[in-house]
Amino acid sequence: MVDLPDRPVRPSHRPLIVFLAVAVVVIAGAVATVVLWPRTEHATGPAPVISLTGHQVCADDIVIRVETDETMRQIAEVVRNDHRAQRLYSETKQEALVRFREIFKDSPDLVRSARVEALPASITVLPVEGADLHAWVTQLSAAFPAATSIEALVRDEIAAKLGHKYGAPSPCPPSGEF
Repeated sequence: MVDLPDRPVRPSHRPLIVFLAVAVVVIAGAVATVVLWPRTEHATGPAPVISLTGHQVCADDIVIRVETDETMRQIAEVVRNDHRAQRLYSETKQEALVRFREIFKDSPDLVRSARVEALPASITVLPVEGADLHAWVTQLSAAFPAATSIEALVRDEIAAKLGHKYGAPSPCPPSGEF
């Protein structure tokens, strides 16, 4: 037999290195998940309903037009609870008249002829990322026959139809508003 010198036996550092490597991978994965995971503004609870006054929506959206303010409020209360709704903008008939007058302020005859009864109340729905707006419009149309119109406004589709005439639309900020 060979005589080995009396040296203290050192514990192996290998389990510690493996543990640290696994911990780093887990932490990096957690950080990447938090940073890269798609966010919605109302991950829990109903989507907020905000007055359209003072807001200029530029994101893909759905516009629901109705005859009365009360019908608009009833539909908004239902749609805000849909998991696909990120934020809703409401506009009463009176608010629509004020906006109409502002848009057409340089056409006094048109402004004078405008009547609140002729304008719809509306809800503009900003969807969460990835929502199929056209399928949702079909479902909303079936659910709300009282609506006078329900349409998806998808920026890429509008740009494809009008881009040659008006050029490319300006980029829409992540907030969905200019």
